[in-house]
Order: sequence, then structure tokens, then C-alpha cells
Amino acid sequence: MKIKVVLGGEAVNIPKTEIGLGVAFIRVWVDGNGFTSASNQIGSLGFILLETPEINVGEIDEERQRLFTELHGRVVNWNIKPNLFVKDGGIARFGMSISVQQDGGLVDRKIEFVADSCTGISVVSNVLDFSCEMLQEAKTLAELDNQQIIPDDVIVAAVDAAPAVEANA
Repeated sequence: MKIKVVLGGEAVNIPKTEIGLGVAFIRVWVDGNGFTSASNQIGSLGFILLETPEINVGEIDEERQRLFTELHGRVVNWNIKPNLFVKDGGIARFGMSISVQQDGGLVDRKIEFVADSCTGISVVSNVLDFSCEMLQEAKTLAELDNQQIIPDDVIVAAVDAAPAVEANA
């Protein structure tokens, strides 16, 4: 199974409160099928624009193969832990889980993988943890041929526009 992810988002504290407010968009391609979604629960303060290379996660069991290649209309729980990086050299650990009904309860089916050589910018304070309903993209949008999605000039603009990182005193 091959997976590629593009993620963008930003979260800040509401002034004079400890309440964070954030938004994120995500696009994922699983074995050539593209899916997209957005969330308002990014789960971490900061700014991120991240693109992974195509990752081969190996062979997985038939049930997870079916679940993760047919994401349209499914709620996916994302857990993403990126390092701090600017432009390239990013490393991120991904967890994707889908809850399924089994014996009167919910059971999570999960895929985990690590992506290195990511491009973009990551200045987030914690793990990104959010859920969203995935929607299938048109096949013409999903056909990648292992191409870079985010152009270099967009990455440079995002780096330039990213909020300044304050050092802890």
C-alpha cells in the first residue's frame, strides 16, 4: 500500500485566553485514490504546511486494505507528529485510524507510518490530533505519478508568512 499526504493548518490562542482555535486541510492518496477534508480541531498551536513523498507502508491485511482504499464518507482519526523544520528535511509520524462496529462496540483499525524527506514548514507545539470525514477527489486530481503537489514558491511564501517562533525564557 502506498500513501502520500499533504497537510496545512494553523492554530492560535484567542487573545487573553488559553483557548486555542485552529483549522486544517488534508489531502491523502492511498494506492492512487485521492481523498480530501478539513477540520477545525487541529489540536496544536502553530503553523504547518507539509507534503510527504509517496510512502510504501507494505502489505496490510484485507480488511484494512479495503477500509483505507475506500475512504469516501469515512471518518478518519489522524495523529500526526512532525518535527520542526523549514522547507525540507521534515520527518513526521502518521497514525490513521477508522473505527468500525464489532460485537456491539467500536474497534479501531489503524495504519501507522513514518515519512522523512517531507517538504514545507512545521512549527507546531504538539502532536496534531483531529478527526474528519474524507471525501473522494475526482480521479484526474488524484493521479499523481509521484509528483510534488506544493510548488517550491508556495513553500517559500508559507515560510515567509509563518508566525515568528518565540523562545521560552
